[in-house]
Amino acid sequence: MRTPAAAAAVLAVTGTALLWAPAASAAPTAALSCAPLGVAGGYAEFVEKDSTRFSDSEGAVAVGGDARFGDAATGQGFSVGSRLSDADLAKLPGGHSLVVGGTLHANQVVVSKGSAVYGRLQDRSSADFAVDGRHGPGASPVDFGKEFAALRNLSSGWAAVTPNGTVAVPQGSHGLLLAGTDKELNVFAVAAGDLEKAAEISIKVPAGATTLVNVIGGSYDMGATPTYGVNLWDETAGRFVQDDYAAGSAAFKQVRSALLWNFPQAESVKKNYTSWPGTILAPRATVELGGKGVGPGHVNGAVVAEELLSVPGAETHQMTFTGCLPKAAEPGEPVTPEKPKPTPTVVPEQPEPEEPKSEQPGGTEPGAPSASPSTPAESAAPGTPAPAPTTPEGDLASTGSAFGPGVVGVAIATVALGGGFVAYSVRRRRGRLS
Repeated sequence: MRTPAAAAAVLAVTGTALLWAPAASAAPTAALSCAPLGVAGGYAEFVEKDSTRFSDSEGAVAVGGDARFGDAATGQGFSVGSRLSDADLAKLPGGHSLVVGGTLHANQVVVSKGSAVYGRLQDRSSADFAVDGRHGPGASPVDFGKEFAALRNLSSGWAAVTPNGTVAVPQGSHGLLLAGTDKELNVFAVAAGDLEKAAEISIKVPAGATTLVNVIGGSYDMGATPTYGVNLWDETAGRFVQDDYAAGSAAFKQVRSALLWNFPQAESVKKNYTSWPGTILAPRATVELGGKGVGPGHVNGAVVAEELLSVPGAETHQMTFTGCLPKAAEPGEPVTPEKPKPTPTVVPEQPEPEEPKSEQPGGTEPGAPSASPSTPAESAAPGTPAPAPTTPEGDLASTGSAFGPGVVGVAIATVALGGGFVAYSVRRRRGRLS
């Protein structure tokens, strides 16, 4: 993975930029919980009903219904828990890194750490389930009905919290800029339709703060425009950095791990090949990681969903939510998002990115488990050229897809925040076949 360097001209901004800058902090004053998702917070994938998955989840996986992991016809497998620590395992109910309440249909399934429990294992898959005997049928240690009832209430309650950050459209761009200054909690409300229109999304909050993005609407499709990248402000670098597996400094990673995308109303959430930082909370939705014509794409965080589907190559990475959210939020009507305000900043026009041409299934060759864990690029010896990306956003997972969007441009504009100027770097990616 290689994170592209930022480069562009800095444009002057008049004092009118203050019109869209975040107001003085109006963060909720309610007590915060730093384990707000309950049992779900220990899993990279927490699904109430059924799940169909391939490739890899670096963390723990819990499915309340049936799970179809891997595919014998295409030689696809699925691995679980490669990056779980002993401390992570100790927090999981029963110490199980894989929980399936219904029937597990397994092909080349590997549980790297921990153990597995399921309601029933499909007969033909017994020989393809490699956990060294550390698995077996049994009652689920997770009460999915209870947990998801609580999660839906929390999701509705957080959606009713008054925003204290702003959502803006930099002039001349097709992106969205979410900006907040609170050092504890920054809350944003954005209509799903407006988020769909964003060719890129940039978030600027202080490192160490929690970010809550309430996406209001019945459905969201990241491939509608599509979105080509999500950028987070890196305080150490002093610029925006596009999300990728090993991207950014420790400050960047602090922002990513404390970022929650809340979909309180959605029944459908679709992701394209773009790397998506943070945790996705969609307790009423079918979440799709990739799809026909858009490739897979990884989540650098966790997914909480009613149902989870994916194409081969899509992964969830062990970057579970570490933020703190109001613990006494009462379910209510979500805050109605305001229309994103244009900024006076002029951003040079960028070339229109190419649309993806076709879906290229990922995975390893048939007959071999497509389940080896990701390896960050920073593990390479100093001075060694980084390998070419094999996954949509450059994550170094051997189970990725053949999609590989390229980087095509950077623009930096200065915007006024509380009287000071900050650099706004925008990176645009093009979807193409690698």
